[in-house]
Amino acid sequence: MNELVGRYIHQVGRYLPPKERAEIEAELRSQIEDQLDDRFEGTPTQADVASVLAGWGHPYQIASSYRDEQYLIGPDIYPVMMMALRYGWLIIPAIVLFLNIFAELTSSQPATFLGLVVEPLLAALYATFIFSGVVVLIFAIIQHLGITLKEAAAPFNPVDLPEIDDPSVVDRFESAFGITLGAIIMLVLLYWLQVGGLTLRFNLNDPGDVIPISAFWIAFLVVIIINIIITHLIAMRRNRWGVGTWLTETILETVGVFGMYFVLYKPIFERIMADNPSLTEVPLLTSTPEIIAITGAILTLISRSSRFIKLWNHRTTHTTSFFIQADSR
Repeated sequence: MNELVGRYIHQVGRYLPPKERAEIEAELRSQIEDQLDDRFEGTPTQADVASVLAGWGHPYQIASSYRDEQYLIGPDIYPVMMMALRYGWLIIPAIVLFLNIFAELTSSQPATFLGLVVEPLLAALYATFIFSGVVVLIFAIIQHLGITLKEAAAPFNPVDLPEIDDPSVVDRFESAFGITLGAIIMLVLLYWLQVGGLTLRFNLNDPGDVIPISAFWIAFLVVIIINIIITHLIAMRRNRWGVGTWLTETILETVGVFGMYFVLYKPIFERIMADNPSLTEVPLLTSTPEIIAITGAILTLISRSSRFIKLWNHRTTHTTSFFIQADSR
């Protein structure tokens, strides 16, 4: 076949994913050859081939027709992302303003207009910008991983409507708020990672007194939070909580509580004890971080176990009903 066809197909292949390139090139070559055979008898001239290829269009356009639409944030998860951003845009500035003003008022140095107004406003703006970037990055990663919230369209069937007391129903506002809260906590963790430890002053130029903490445990908590967010999105995609997804999030939250022991409870307590050595003589006080972590894990398990039981019973009930209906036929 004409050398011009080979050049055309080669250019199309340059814009295709490597895994699909050979198959698409073979299919395209066959279609072009069939079209040339149908339109021209014998051996087509260079001009004949060029006219056919011109009708096909630019190689990039042909390659694009073989690819799915690509988005940074797809239309199926974009509304959830915007809901999370709106929550954050309301919460983040208020928290940062309060903490910076509080730190300025409780500082040993005299309060100034710069410290009470200008720096808190700049810190709030900067934190909001970083928060927005973190949220967009999380959803971009989710988009890249192929996690979507849109199910294939199906005919509406009233019988499929969830029961009024169905424990598996997903509260989308609750999930969106959970995603927002997770992103806020992640923002704080990334800030602590940047400044090298715990501080309530959100100012990279002057973070104030910093309590050193392990970068490993900060990264560990960030990974936990990302997985919790993904679990929420999977539940929203399915439009229901299952036993597996609820159990997964319960485990992640419980593990996260123990991660907080190394990132928050233990470093703060060690600083308090270092500043007040006499407290080491108080019974059980030295075990306070462990007690807080264990108590938090137990409360998490208790608060989530009731819904887990409901999900399990609901699953069992519906499975039994299905078999009864199947047997009755």
